[in-house]
Amino acid sequence: MADARTFSCFSVGSIAGTYEEIYVPRIFIPWARLLLDRAALRPGEAVLDIATGPGTVARIAAEQVGPRGRVVGADFSEAMIAIAKGKPGLTSAAPVEYIVSPAAPLTVEEETFDVVTCQQGLQFFPDRAAAVREMYRALKPGGRVIAAVWREIALQPSFAALDAALRESLPADQAEPYGAPFRWPSAEALKVGFTDQGFTGVSITELRHPLTYEGGIAQAIATLAASPVASTIAALDAETATRLRSAAARHLAPLVDGGQVRTQMVSNLVTATKGV
Repeated sequence: MADARTFSCFSVGSIAGTYEEIYVPRIFIPWARLLLDRAALRPGEAVLDIATGPGTVARIAAEQVGPRGRVVGADFSEAMIAIAKGKPGLTSAAPVEYIVSPAAPLTVEEETFDVVTCQQGLQFFPDRAAAVREMYRALKPGGRVIAAVWREIALQPSFAALDAALRESLPADQAEPYGAPFRWPSAEALKVGFTDQGFTGVSITELRHPLTYEGGIAQAIATLAASPVASTIAALDAETATRLRSAAARHLAPLVDGGQVRTQMVSNLVTATKGV
């Protein structure tokens, strides 16, 4: 069972920090490598990473394109960009420029980049079509885009467990936002979303990758501090917090192996090209 300290970090100011501490090494670095494997970056290319967060994809891309390349990481969150800028410099890598910018409009020049990447950001954008149009605008003719979008929450067991606990413990309107990262309608809709904005050669691939919370149930529950319900969780009274901890521990229990929560995540990956 999770103890009372599990929610001690649940404050709005800790969202970026919890994301960086728990999610980045266990989810976003492994998935960034999967995404960039398919991007097949070449030395000297210019890369734009949209919804860069703390710069996870941008930093790996900088190593892959090398010192002659260019990498720009864009995110609307000043807190995430501050974390990205605070990371140590990379050797034998392109310099990374970080900018605070929404996905639409992007504060970058048109036809500037060889590659645009977006790891698990597209589903959050308020105007997805406009964001894809901006990706198209930023790319050079013949440039390519690679974007990852989670599949439905039922295929993400630890997230489904926490979603069930939230729905059991909180009013429906308070629990509802938690599932936002997993609500892209379908692979077909993802394909259409890029085709409609002029991209060609649009392809969707489903990828799976293991996820382990070495800290067990308490660590998995702590991720709520970096979720769309973070502010709601931070404001819970003691009785409701205790009820939620208990429900979360119960729903996560089937995933525990040797004290660790062991599960997987499933994502769709879209690749496409801007016509010459």
